[in-house]
Amino acid sequence: MEALVNALMAIGMLLILILVIYLIDRVNAIEKETRKVVTSINEKSARAATPFMGLSSKKLWDAMTGRAAEGLDAEAIIELRSQYQLVLSKHMEALYKEGFKDGQRGLSGEPKNTKQISTSKGLVESWIPSAQANALYQCGLNASQTPESEWAPIRASMDEAGQFLLTKTQQDASSPLSDWLMPSSALNAAPSFVTADLVLPVQVPVDEAAR
Repeated sequence: MEALVNALMAIGMLLILILVIYLIDRVNAIEKETRKVVTSINEKSARAATPFMGLSSKKLWDAMTGRAAEGLDAEAIIELRSQYQLVLSKHMEALYKEGFKDGQRGLSGEPKNTKQISTSKGLVESWIPSAQANALYQCGLNASQTPESEWAPIRASMDEAGQFLLTKTQQDASSPLSDWLMPSSALNAAPSFVTADLVLPVQVPVDEAAR
């Protein structure tokens, strides 16, 4: 009888030990999952507070051209793409103006295909393919040294580069890029250079190139 009682006690102790081990394991698993959730929330909050949720340079370009971005769903990409047009417009404008100014000074260089762009949430590095970056720079360079009446081939080159960049990033490409960067002075128009978050018409070196 005593042996039976001892056996039952041993079995009971074993069951209690197994239960304790199981509960400890469950608590650890719950704690681990909680940490993952908290970390995910913190990362999302940090991304939301930075321009383009932390994406920049080539990673930003890849996301805007349809490649999967880690941690971002389709809805987030659509929202970012609506903000990206301003960044891309400023980048294209900067390359054209850089080439124009270099041409005025008799210089010629190899433009970088990255650019720090100011947004309402801070600076973001924009990246575009080198071929299009160089094409836009050359448009500015050539425009500064060519009479406006002979700008047609330059405008065509600009429109080709702009069409590629806008279409590739799924932006509105219905208007030729040259319409606002290289308008005809005969129409009394001036390029609408991007300033802050607005697109404003300003006086630019178009008239100087025509002299």
